[in-house]
Amino acid sequence: MSHDPTLNSYILDVLPNNLDGLIVLDVGCGFGEWGFLIKTRKQGAPYIIGMDIWLSYLEKLNPLNIYNELIQADAPYVPLKSKSIDIALACEVLEHLSKGQGNILLKELERVTKKLIVISTPLNYPQKDVHGNPYERHVTEWAPDELKQLGFKVEIARSHFAERRRMNKNIERVLLVVASKTME
Repeated sequence: MSHDPTLNSYILDVLPNNLDGLIVLDVGCGFGEWGFLIKTRKQGAPYIIGMDIWLSYLEKLNPLNIYNELIQADAPYVPLKSKSIDIALACEVLEHLSKGQGNILLKELERVTKKLIVISTPLNYPQKDVHGNPYERHVTEWAPDELKQLGFKVEIARSHFAERRRMNKNIERVLLVVASKTME
């Protein structure tokens, strides 16, 4: 899955500057954008695990060596041991899941993560299949207050990128919800 470039500074600012020796999970890694940004814009050498359900994305990513490990798995379930990773990213993932599945994913991220969970999700941005991938379809929206009630610190960003390329001219504005939760 891909993301809105407006998110880059928001997400990267939430992450620690030095990720040396940390294990980072990228749920819904798609084309590997977050893995690439982490490797090129952060210090240290983290062990990065990419997870996606769409095999075609993983097959394209494998020869690029962006991730140390790739896992084909269906969110909301994370096939990792409890407290086995330091940082979990689920950027632009929740909107692809039902509310029930999204809540399961958030609980799974809490189960596997030791230090920090970072998520993002758009508001007011409908989307259908992309690149022939039915999992790219947006099926829910997550309000900032929902994430706050779950213990996340929330920031809102306005997406000028999405607004310029939107298909539906009736969309007034696209907002991006960036949420983080410290586990320690």
